[in-house]
Amino acid sequence: MLHLSLCLLISLALFSVSSASLANEQTSNPLPLGSMLDDKGRPIIHSNKSYTDLQFSVQKAKSKTPAQPLKASSKKPKTTSRKQQLASRSSVANSPSCRWLNSRMSSLERQLAVGVNVRNLHYQQELDIRQGEWECMKCGAEGPAQADHATCQYRR
Repeated sequence: MLHLSLCLLISLALFSVSSASLANEQTSNPLPLGSMLDDKGRPIIHSNKSYTDLQFSVQKAKSKTPAQPLKASSKKPKTTSRKQQLASRSSVANSPSCRWLNSRMSSLERQLAVGVNVRNLHYQQELDIRQGEWECMKCGAEGPAQADHATCQYRR
């Protein structure tokens, strides 16, 4: 019983202290609109000057050489030949077999990144075979025709 009355007395004291501080905050003068306070709560006087005290000007840099207009290149962009387009892997035809072939060739190239030696010679041989399949199936251009799958597949 003593413990309960002690807790009640402490909570009543805390409530009276917090309500007194809340009432004290509400009665203080609110800040007028546009006023500023420093870190200690003192008002800061704001100047209504339309200019700053900092003066700054930029000097133009003079170029030693006169600017020359860019020349239009007379070279026409090179168009790739049909053979180059078929061998290129910059674009992949929208065919599942071409996408698989592209990822397999990329995987083989990663395996060969350390260099060709006796241990990974079979990767180089498979890459050469897959490159032949790539060109035969026209994966760099329009993709394989129906009959290309049978004729281009590597026979072991």
